Amino acid sequence: MKPRYTNQSTERILRLAKSFPCLARKLGGWHPAEFDPEQFLALTDGWSHGELLCAMFIVSVWDPGSAKLRGWKFDLFEFVGTADPDHRVALMLWLACPSWY
Repeated sequence: MKPRYTNQSTERILRLAKSFPCLARKLGGWHPAEFDPEQFLALTDGWSHGELLCAMFIVSVWDPGSAKLRGWKFDLFEFVGTADPDHRVALMLWLACPSWY
């Protein structure tokens, strides 16, 4: 059986994204061969503010330098003030053992 993702980094970033309940619902059927932050953000049209904050976190983790250059800003304090406990837990789990892709 062929793996769903051909790129280990893509698999890891999608696993991180889907650890946020709102993104798990949004991305359930999205299985790119390679993660592309622009393609990912193209999916966010019509998403709620909280969902967009989660998306900004994901692209910031994927490539912090590129995210900064493109104006894709993740604000930790805004996230904490907006997110429900399940979403804060997903962030805290990453913060406990951060990794970049």
